[in-house]
Amino acid sequence: TRCRQAPRVTTTDVQPTAMSPDDLATYLADRLEERVVGHEVAYGQLTITVAPEAVPVAVQLCRDDPRLAFDFFDFMSGVDEREEGFALVTHLYSTTHRHHIQIRAVAAGGREGPVLPTISHLFRGANWHERETYDMFGITFDGHPGLLPRILTVENFEGFPLRKEFLLMTREVKPWPGLKEPKAVEDDGDGDGDAAASRGPSAEEKARMAREKAERAKAKAAE
Repeated sequence: TRCRQAPRVTTTDVQPTAMSPDDLATYLADRLEERVVGHEVAYGQLTITVAPEAVPVAVQLCRDDPRLAFDFFDFMSGVDEREEGFALVTHLYSTTHRHHIQIRAVAAGGREGPVLPTISHLFRGANWHERETYDMFGITFDGHPGLLPRILTVENFEGFPLRKEFLLMTREVKPWPGLKEPKAVEDDGDGDGDAAASRGPSAEEKARMAREKAERAKAKAAE
């Protein structure tokens, strides 16, 4: 009798299968074990929180595991968590299975010296994102080939603009355009004089100022 040869299975015969957010959470928890701190599903997308030192391990697992196949690095963003410190969120996408994941980690070192391991050796696009995150939040990425010079601010810029404690200097440099602060106007007792001032000059006053301006221009022309 002749043996029947099994048909060859090619990559085109394998249908992409997207894992649900809950299935992704279970799958990663089974493999990362205690390195998973928690997870949350919001708007149909999984955010899994891992220990800070486990970020490269989690990202590499998501990239290399065929069942996950997160081959597309989308973006990275810092988040100011106030007393908790600074969190980093990395979004990955699988072009094969068409599912998403966000990997979150809170940087070690608190607000004084936040630090996380780099993933620039796993996704080349993360290099620039880590530099931007350092520039805006001050998170240092251990193992990064070079976070300096800063790319979104000037070289001697002091502070990190997206931190909660960073002061917006607009009100410090430019005075309030009104005659009085809004609260000061509300707190006035009668407010008649201040209200009239806040309404600006009257029509007669405007006419007088216009005549004076015209006379000054006429005298200047004569000279």
